[in-house]
Amino acid sequence: MQNLSKKNIKLYAIILIWFISVVAGLVYFQFSSISTFDPQQKLLKNGWLDDFKKQTQWQNPSDAILTIVIDSECGCSKRSADHVEQLTSLANTYDVKVKVLDAAKMSKELLPNRPGAVLVDSAGELAYAGPLSEGVACSSSNGFVELVMNNLQAGFNSRLTVTQAQGCYCRGS
Repeated sequence: MQNLSKKNIKLYAIILIWFISVVAGLVYFQFSSISTFDPQQKLLKNGWLDDFKKQTQWQNPSDAILTIVIDSECGCSKRSADHVEQLTSLANTYDVKVKVLDAAKMSKELLPNRPGAVLVDSAGELAYAGPLSEGVACSSSNGFVELVMNNLQAGFNSRLTVTQAQGCYCRGS
């Protein structure tokens, strides 16, 4: 009877060690993708928006345009796919044009990290530049763009640029 309980204790110990190792590995890999969106604050430099407009071939200055920059080769962009769909739907209700650009298929860096967004109002003024959201999941529950679009709809341009948000972002080239 004692042999049976020693075997059970060893088995439980092995299972517990395995479980702790798996959880620790998942936590490590999840949090290793956390970074600052724009640590060099490139989005705050003079002329940044003009360069962005040229690179994205921004053409119709009478339209508010939300440009969402993803990276199809990046897990963080893949996690934000639902959020991109929600933003597109919200933009359509506000008559904001939407462009989704895949940075993996472009030669120039549009944003310091991805997924990110740039919202320009109908006067061609910057309303928002930065990440879609912050945090590990890149979800709409902690998004920035929705707030700015709601402000624009109410007649207020916040001219918000977010550079120091922490989240799941893929580095620009």
